[in-house]
Amino acid sequence: MDAARPLREDDLEVGKPLVLPVYDRSGALLMPQGALVENEEQRRMLLQRGNLVPLARRAPAAVDAPPATTIEAMNQLHRDVAMLHRRLLSGTAAGVQERVAQLIACIETHLAQDADAALAAMQMQLDPANHAARQAHAAIICVFATRAMGMEAATARALAGAALTYDLALGPLAAQLNGQSERLSYTQLAQVRAHPEVGLRLLEAAGITDPVWVDAVLHHHERLDGSGYPHGLRGAAIREPTRLLAIIDIYTAMLRPRVYRDALPARMALRSIFLERGKQVDEGLAMMLVKELGVYPPGTLVRLANDEIGIVLRRGEDAAHPQVARLVTADGARGGAQVLRDTRQPEYQIVDSVPYDRVPGVLAQAAALWD
Repeated sequence: MDAARPLREDDLEVGKPLVLPVYDRSGALLMPQGALVENEEQRRMLLQRGNLVPLARRAPAAVDAPPATTIEAMNQLHRDVAMLHRRLLSGTAAGVQERVAQLIACIETHLAQDADAALAAMQMQLDPANHAARQAHAAIICVFATRAMGMEAATARALAGAALTYDLALGPLAAQLNGQSERLSYTQLAQVRAHPEVGLRLLEAAGITDPVWVDAVLHHHERLDGSGYPHGLRGAAIREPTRLLAIIDIYTAMLRPRVYRDALPARMALRSIFLERGKQVDEGLAMMLVKELGVYPPGTLVRLANDEIGIVLRRGEDAAHPQVARLVTADGARGGAQVLRDTRQPEYQIVDSVPYDRVPGVLAQAAALWD
């Protein structure tokens, strides 16, 4: 590390990003620039330890500037959701309803500006270890879908609040469960089946009482045929907003890999949901989601008939033929000027989805397409 000075009180403000990175006295990075100081306890501990920051001019105005692009804003969203979850789990959260309203407003703004970019941002963030990203992904799809449905605004926003918090109680267990190939133990199974009720109690302790929000968190694992939990509700006993969150929960889970299975491509996840329509999930809502997201949603890597690899940039006039931006030529070359492909043309038809790990380093290249 270059020349440094001791940390000062005015370097740290609760709820604000760090203007400079923070190091310990051995030079090890403790908190990167832009990380949020989450509470007074964390601030006090950092000051007491006498940590160091680099000698550099501060630029506070730049810290508070909004993200420049929709992709950046959606990436920040899942970091904000993670912080919200930590506060709720610790029982120290205040102003939860107001904070969630801010997060929903961010989603609404960026969906209005560029819905394809907002959907793509989360399609490119499928790390199963990032529990908050999945909640953010669910909320983005939730706001997107309720707009397509014409759902009443207050109900739609309450449901978006549920999408940001419905798996709150699973957060501390997610990494272990996602990395486990053996059958769940009785204790783990009990924890999983209890998470809707535990999450609801945490939200109620933070002052959340909205009936749509509460019902969706509590019943997002209920199924039309009565096979769900915690109450085995059937058919009309499951409210429409809760039915929608249930489908979105299934979809966002299928997209993420587990130790015991690969991630499903979006088209296969949507197909699986579609096949369950009228049985476990609502038929009309399943059909709507497929129609609105498309068979290949924005952000999906695809292989074309001419052997190029591209990324779905925009939804098309029909669900099966989106606009694709070429990323890799047929002979494996990357980069160059942006080339768009009309997937209605035979030579550019989509033949398969491609996992991101098959094309290392492509994420940064792809994200720039929506700037």
